Amino acid sequence: MQKRIATLRAQEIPRKNSVGHADSVEKILNQLALLSPSPVAYQAHSMQSGRLLTVREYATPVNEVLVTPSLFRTFICTAGCTACCQKFTLDYTPSEYMTLVEDKTGFEEREVLVNGKKKKVWTNDQNQNPVCDFLTALRPDGGLGCGHWPHPPLSCISAPQLQFIQMRPGRTYVLSKPFGRAWAMTPTPQCEFRPAEDVEELDAQLQMRIDILDRFGEWARYFGIKTCIRQIQKTLRDARKTHMVPVVPISVWRAE
Repeated sequence: MQKRIATLRAQEIPRKNSVGHADSVEKILNQLALLSPSPVAYQAHSMQSGRLLTVREYATPVNEVLVTPSLFRTFICTAGCTACCQKFTLDYTPSEYMTLVEDKTGFEEREVLVNGKKKKVWTNDQNQNPVCDFLTALRPDGGLGCGHWPHPPLSCISAPQLQFIQMRPGRTYVLSKPFGRAWAMTPTPQCEFRPAEDVEELDAQLQMRIDILDRFGEWARYFGIKTCIRQIQKTLRDARKTHMVPVVPISVWRAE
């Protein structure tokens, strides 16, 4: 098996810096800010030199959050596709690191500043690696898979099946859709989305998204960010009970 994994890794296309966020903590905080009525400020320093690398303030107004029909589709990770395994930091909160990560090889603790408060995260930086160090497992349906499955970093497991986007000012849409920057990614993503075939499949897909939202909720709790994640989860849980799939976006939260 190890020989097969080594062969598959040797066949992987070396990654380029083609993602929007090389720092996954920055990416996740940006996503949480789109579910929050309050701005989120972020600072990060180099793990090697201590030099200030990032200063961000996510202050996009959020007046309403809507769940879209796309969230009720089935997400299919095509066998052999590793396109989402790009060059960025792989990060866990301290509680995630202690409870979800079995192989702690390559992780370092780093300090970030969120809304003026110092916080620790556990990071495995893949920005200098041609192929992600986590691609060390064989998937049952063929090809390489994540060695930390079923608990990969949140930035990995959430994209592209759970995204938060503002297509209109002040309105955040929660949706599942192909990567917006697929044209810039190497290799090209092959993820598929289709209607659920039956209620069992719908239940499984909704539960998977509820579980991912639990991870986002842990990040929001740890960094002290108020969000409407529970309202989103309630909508999905209600759909699991009724098996009613919306055909238009559903408003789950509005600013007071």
